[in-house]
Order: sequence, then C-alpha cells, then structure tokens
Amino acid sequence: MYAFSGCNESTILGKDLIPGTDKVNVKDTTLDNLITSNVYLADSSIRTGQGNYRATMGSVTNDPVFGKSHGFLYTQVGLSSSEYTFAGTGHVLDSVVLYIGCDTVWYGADAPLTFRIYRMNEPDFKIDSNYSYTRPLSYDPAELLGTATIGPVHPNDSLSIYGEKYAPQLRFKLSNTFGNEMLQQRADGAFKTDSAFRVFLKGFAIVPDTSLPNNRTMLFPNLNSGDTRLTVYYKNSTDDSLTANFPFQQYASAHANYFTRNYTGSDAAPYINTNKPEGENRIYLQEAPGIFSQLQIPNLENFPKSIINKAELVVTQISTGTEPSTVFTEPERLFLWRYITHDSLGYIIDYGNPSNPDLAYYGGNRTVIDLPGGIKVVQYKFNIARHLQFIVDRKLENSVFKLEAISSRYNIDMRGVRAGGGNAAPPANIKLRIIYTQL
Repeated sequence: MYAFSGCNESTILGKDLIPGTDKVNVKDTTLDNLITSNVYLADSSIRTGQGNYRATMGSVTNDPVFGKSHGFLYTQVGLSSSEYTFAGTGHVLDSVVLYIGCDTVWYGADAPLTFRIYRMNEPDFKIDSNYSYTRPLSYDPAELLGTATIGPVHPNDSLSIYGEKYAPQLRFKLSNTFGNEMLQQRADGAFKTDSAFRVFLKGFAIVPDTSLPNNRTMLFPNLNSGDTRLTVYYKNSTDDSLTANFPFQQYASAHANYFTRNYTGSDAAPYINTNKPEGENRIYLQEAPGIFSQLQIPNLENFPKSIINKAELVVTQISTGTEPSTVFTEPERLFLWRYITHDSLGYIIDYGNPSNPDLAYYGGNRTVIDLPGGIKVVQYKFNIARHLQFIVDRKLENSVFKLEAISSRYNIDMRGVRAGGGNAAPPANIKLRIIYTQL
C-alpha cells in the first residue's frame, strides 16, 4: 500500500528476542506521508489577573523567524494604612519610584529596553476579575507619568535604599509632577481608604516602546515578589531621607497582562492558518500563546493487523546553518495531544495516568543531534506504540493530533522552534517509525 511505503529494513531487536521465522514476521517501517498544518489562535485557557502574579513584559521587534512579540503590564498599588498621611509638614519631594518585582530570567538580549508608564483609566479595574491576555486595558496617553530605560535584573542585583536591602526588582523613576501630586493628597481625601485611593489612582500601565527596530528583550515580572510598590522619597521641615510606601497588595491590587504577537513579514507568516489539504512542509511551534501544529497520519487505521513493538514520532529542527538567526531558543519540551472533537483534547495513551504520567517513556524532550556537515539541530521524539496499537485494534479512531510547545515556567512564554513538516526534505521531515510484528 502506498500509505505504508517507506523503509522496510531488518529489525533492531536482539536475535534472542525473535522466534523462528515460521512464527513471527518483524518489520521496521517509516511513515513519511504525514500532513502538518500550522495554526495560530487566541488561547482562551490563558488568563491574567487574580492569582496570576507573573507576567511577560517587553518587546521583540526583529525576530526573522517568528516576527514581533509585545507584553504590557497593568497594576495597582494601595495604601499602607487607612487615613494615611505624610510625616510632618512642609513636604518637599526628592523623587518618586515605581518598583516591580521581577524574576531574574529574561528572554532575547540582556539589553536595555524603554518603557513608558501611564495612568490607567480602565473602568472597574479590580482584583477579582480575570483578564484575557488578548485584551488591552485602557490608559490615558496624555497622562504620561514617566519614561525609563531598564535592562533585565540579575540574581545579584539587590538594592540598598537608606541601608535597607531589597530583592532584585525593576525600577521606574516617575515624574516630579506626579510625585508632587502624591504629596498633596490627604488622610481625609484620596488617602482615607483603599477605595478612595483607587479613585485617585486607578493603576499604572507599563508600556514597552514597540517602535524601535532592534528590540530583543522580554522580561518576566512577578508582582507578588521583590516588594512591588510605589515609593515617594521626600523631606519635611525637620527631617530628610523620608519614604512613603504604597505597596502592591496580594489580595486587593488589580493586575493584568496584555500580550500580542505579529507575524507580518516573518519567515513563519506564509505557513500559518493556510488550511491547505496537503499541509505545509514546515512546522512552527511557539510556547503559548503562539503557533501550534495539527498533525494527521493518513490511513493509519488501515495498518496491517500487528503487534506494535515500537512507534516513534520524530520531530527535527530545520537548519542548514545559513538561515538568519532567531531570538527564540528552542523549547525544552513539546507535547502531543489527540483531538476528541474539533476543539477538545485528550491525552495520548502512552502518556499514562495524567496525575502521574510516564514522561520518561513518553518523551518529547529537547535533544541535540549532529547532521552531516557539522550542523547541530534539536530533535524531539515521542513514543506512541500503545496509542497506535489501539488504532490498529479498532479501539480508537485515527484522530488528528495537536503538537505544541509547552512551558514549565510561565503561562505566557517565548521559546520556539522551526521544524520539518510532513512533506519536507529528509532528514528534517517529521516521520513515524514503527517496528511491528505482523500477525
């Protein structure tokens, strides 16, 4: 049959495991007629706000393979106490700074990136709301509170302020105009309660400058760490070096993350959402929310009646050593699902019990292999023998598969890989190698 044409070669099983030729017929074949399609859709499972304190913030504008990615952060701060008041009288501003806790992880370049901080005017911005990452929240472009150019934070980047040490954090110096406005607020007005304060200051929108052509940096803020706060530094008529802190409140401060991708002009753009029946010869996979691949193995349900000894799906990165480099490094893991309906997913049988999966057997981990000419590429392999056996035994339909990159770090992450599709040239083409005993 054409569907199962391929390389039929001697088995790799040990001779002591194979009965006489009159009792068994072990075959080794590789299917390379797989159909792969790249899909980019909004991921409704990704929510921001409430208990999701990590975010993705920054700008990548010049990745030749995956295009542009931008992350915006929105957050509130609150009062340190009700009916708060600045100490003493005759207040004079030194500075006002917004500090944002941040993981010592970044993506792309360890390079400065420019942000603008605006005053939010989003109606009903509150902690008990989940926000879709696809939804930009409202801020007033005329209310620019500050501009800062900052780089990633490092593990040893602790701050010492007036002798007190703080964990690594992002630091945004805001305008003196805003600082003086803060100094004018009183305990019987904006500082009376958190509710009154949030009428005065609905929140901050931290917006990356997305116009620069060489942005290559993405940061990962963690609002619930690093002592996220707004600090007013001031002096009064009798004392100097005074501070007033307005902290991020874990269970009261609203927050959200807006994240967008734009593939226009990128290498991936012509291969996304094409709906070609024959599929595409390239696979583009990004950690969510990004591109994933739908995979079909035609006529698999007509495979000869067999005992499946091994079935290995192999995904190989495309590289000739001459393509433009990508900002994105490869995912540590890919994941393979099966579609139960057009939009609901189920586990592959070989994955095992979802509460205690057999990941060592199942596979999907990133490995590095050598190609002829000294080119190194990454490769991912999945063991799906049990799943294939169910299809061969007519206990399971030959449904469409979903192949995607999985992040173990963040809901919104950045790693990606370009791999060979079903009709790509070997050795990069995706393939399914099957070792089976025909009955």
